[in-house]
Amino acid sequence: MEVLEIILLILAYSLIIIALFLEVICYKKNIETLETIYFTISLLLLIVALTVTYFFRPFNHSDNTNIFILLAMILVALTTPLHILEERRHTIKPIFRKVLIAFSGVLTILVIAGHFTKILNVLQYVVALFLGISVVLSMILIRTTKPKVNIAHREKIERYIAIAVLIMIPLSLLTNYAVDLNGINTKIGFTLPLIFIVLAGSKLWSDIERLSLFKPKNTVKEQNLINYSLTNREKEIALLLIKGNTYKHISEQLFISIPTVKTHVSNIYRKCKINNRIELISLLSN
Repeated sequence: MEVLEIILLILAYSLIIIALFLEVICYKKNIETLETIYFTISLLLLIVALTVTYFFRPFNHSDNTNIFILLAMILVALTTPLHILEERRHTIKPIFRKVLIAFSGVLTILVIAGHFTKILNVLQYVVALFLGISVVLSMILIRTTKPKVNIAHREKIERYIAIAVLIMIPLSLLTNYAVDLNGINTKIGFTLPLIFIVLAGSKLWSDIERLSLFKPKNTVKEQNLINYSLTNREKEIALLLIKGNTYKHISEQLFISIPTVKTHVSNIYRKCKINNRIELISLLSN
């Protein structure tokens, strides 16, 4: 069983690190959000905490490592809905984000204080419940809302993943319970590594698809540019944006300042009724 656990962990680590690397590249190209990067980092921190705790317990104080796990779980519970909300079309008010952040902050303080007040055992159940509710509600949100234009290309896989996670959680927990019942020693279990693999794998595939949009083969229909009443300068900048140029590169090529580039880009987005570069590519490219 330990061999299978190690294999799952190695696979999870590999996918998460690669996904994080591609997300940073996509963010620099203005086609990824910080919320998604924070989410992936929180997954990485959680799996690191689990690995350190369960495989190197003899070399660590269990209370300290348990706190590390709980804090990482709170971070995952916070970043999961935040990054889902950023990618979906919904009517949830901004106050929800503030309440979620505030609750996570309070829970974080309680966990740290719990180390000194000896209430960590109770807080473990609270944090686990918070994480479970956060993940389930996020998956339900995926199933009941439409994606924004910039992730519309992975709508089907998002919905399948939501179903898989909702099914995987109870099945994996039952499997872990059966293993423990039969006296088979497992250190980390299979639930979280499997979920990490599914989530990281989907993000990895999504970012590869996004980056593929910047290939030179993409062309823009002249009629599409005319339809949105773009000026000649805005057309130039739109073409450069689609080719993957940064604001700095655009300013250097057109001999204009970066603030001027930003103003033109804002006008382009406003006229096209979009919010970012990936939506512009989807709208104007063949």
